[in-house]
Amino acid sequence: MPTIEIASFNSIGLGLNQADFDVAIIEDNKLESHRGLFNELLRQQNGVIVHIGNPDFKDDKEGGFFAGQIIDWDFEPKEIFFPEFDENDPTENRGANQQFKFKFLNNYKTDIDNLLKIALDNSPIKKVCFLTDYQFGPEEGKTEIIYTITDFWKEHDNEGLELNTLYEMYGK
Repeated sequence: MPTIEIASFNSIGLGLNQADFDVAIIEDNKLESHRGLFNELLRQQNGVIVHIGNPDFKDDKEGGFFAGQIIDWDFEPKEIFFPEFDENDPTENRGANQQFKFKFLNNYKTDIDNLLKIALDNSPIKKVCFLTDYQFGPEEGKTEIIYTITDFWKEHDNEGLELNTLYEMYGK
């Protein structure tokens, strides 16, 4: 299932309250993703990361934490296959490269937008990143400088966002 996170660079805390959001959130004062795709880049920075999860994780954040229920999976419909491990298969097929684009369900866009704005407002250098890590997304992660939260939503609404991408955004 997909991991969705927002990093607020050089921030010392966002003061988030779970009761203010429909999505589940975990705020960590160390820039470390729940998955590894962008951890090398994050380790080189300081700040706060917000892990975003399904609404039903609001009261139980100890087990698995992912955000599949807030994504509009019909935006780019695909029949996802779950590969079986074959010790004789040298490609180590793990199922990547099956799904590339996504959008949020409309009822969660306001939460994501508010989290992005709070993260940006609390970044002394006015820099945030929105990142995803999905095992069925592109095998290689990429970084895209998108500049503003408004541009982020334009891309989301017009083309969809790319999975396994880190989007950099800046404020004034």
